[in-house]
Amino acid sequence: MISRMQIRGAVWLAVCLLLILVAVPALPGAPKLAMKVVRVGGDPDYRPMSFSDSSGKMIGYDVEFATKLLAARLGVPVKFEGMAWDGIIPALQAGKIDMLTQLVITDKRKAVVAFSKPYLTQIITSVVQAKRPNFNPGMNDLAGLKVGVQVNTSASAALEKIPNVHPTTYNTVADEFSDLVLGRIDVVAMESLGAGYTTKAVYPGKLRVTGQKLSTTPALIAAAMRKQDTALLAAVNAAITAMLADGTLDKLNAKWFGNLKVTP
Repeated sequence: MISRMQIRGAVWLAVCLLLILVAVPALPGAPKLAMKVVRVGGDPDYRPMSFSDSSGKMIGYDVEFATKLLAARLGVPVKFEGMAWDGIIPALQAGKIDMLTQLVITDKRKAVVAFSKPYLTQIITSVVQAKRPNFNPGMNDLAGLKVGVQVNTSASAALEKIPNVHPTTYNTVADEFSDLVLGRIDVVAMESLGAGYTTKAVYPGKLRVTGQKLSTTPALIAAAMRKQDTALLAAVNAAITAMLADGTLDKLNAKWFGNLKVTP
């Protein structure tokens, strides 16, 4: 038979365990959401932001940003899904995903999605064959060249503002870089973050980044949500603010971009 003292001991132990659980602080940064999971969409072939490793697992800067850093502060699991970039905003609007990352803020996009505060910044630059060391096309040099660009990117938006440039469009970075390596086009216009990482990691000795600016102002990158999802937007903004303040984003940036200054 269980004695009264044993019962008291068991109750006291349960109370202590409850107090320990309550006393463990949640990772600061955002109010917890009334969601079981947050589904994030991104380009599945856009190094270093989101791509597949040799086992087929999705990895990359934005995958880690979403599924680890952001999830820890939102208090719910974050699932990252790769999907075709040209249909990613319609997928968000249709409710197939709850949020998308690695999206450059533009006035046109502001009309259809709600942006978080920016957490990355970059320029649009040109990528050329490494065997052309003196070939560094800038904004005023593209009119007479065969230019490649990925559809629905900030690079494509930048080219629209440059007179007499009629680029060949591609659905993936791999396709445009393949044509550049083969000499079918002269230059690829691309965001600096992806350009720097990809040329070094995938095309060493074949392609290089010129560093020439193809736009007049740096682009700001943020997460995007449906306009009606105000609670999610508020939570994401609070999380990003905390990550910028406590150095969490700096550590992630250093892992993927080295000493490159990429925060706004």
